Amino acid sequence: MNTEYPAATRLLIEEVLAIGAVQEPRIEQRLREYYLDSTMQVLLEDVHDEYTDLNVEEAEISSVFEQVKKADPSFRIPFMYTQISGLNQSIVVGDSLLGISLDKYLGRDYPLYRKYYHDYQRRVMDRSWLVSDALFYYLSHEYPLPDDKVHTLLDYIADYGKIHWVIAHCRNISLEQEAGFEEERVLWYKENETEVWNWLMGHGVLTSADLTMIRLFMEPRGTTPYIGKDSPDQIGLWLGLQIIDHYMKSHPRVTIGELLHENDYEKILRESGYHPSANKK
Repeated sequence: MNTEYPAATRLLIEEVLAIGAVQEPRIEQRLREYYLDSTMQVLLEDVHDEYTDLNVEEAEISSVFEQVKKADPSFRIPFMYTQISGLNQSIVVGDSLLGISLDKYLGRDYPLYRKYYHDYQRRVMDRSWLVSDALFYYLSHEYPLPDDKVHTLLDYIADYGKIHWVIAHCRNISLEQEAGFEEERVLWYKENETEVWNWLMGHGVLTSADLTMIRLFMEPRGTTPYIGKDSPDQIGLWLGLQIIDHYMKSHPRVTIGELLHENDYEKILRESGYHPSANKK
């Protein structure tokens, strides 16, 4: 299949749409048929209406990448492109590639979303999330957790917190704004931070590598099991942001480049001085 952007096209066909291999004889016809589907036609039209331009978003993303590049010359600024994914992956990352699926950012009340997604899933399917998502997934790809060890909940909460902290710093916005935490959730986090931390420590969950527990505390969902029926989700991200913020405030000479390359999260926690019960006094 001839195309001006072979790597991006391969990602779209083989990994996002999963309709075959780019070298298959009938792949162009298959791709055409996919996009002629009535639902895809609606998505194409609505994306065209919503996204007449992406100048603001592109400028924000580029600004952060330039700041990271200045702090870490080894950082690779990606080729960015947009696509219609058929409600598949929101962000696609490859080797120096960053693809943004605009059909996943049409607003939380978009009719098709209400049909297929829960409310907690739809809250991030808005244009206001596009920049943060693009930055988070690309930076996470470029600064991954090392694959030479099994990772604990602490590793994940601090790693997620690290990436979001860097993005907030570079965008000059609050940690709460970067993470998309509305006022009600922030209030709950602050009021229950000590109790949650003590529960995680007391039950050995913080040092657990149980993927089920990791997902419960990191991923968007209705509530967080074990903590309470009225508890919000993504408690792990909140804690991770606090740990990294304490660490950076107590280490003002650490650059964002050095922070991005630091993966010893037990050390970061130890040197951060983060102790919720003590911090509340």
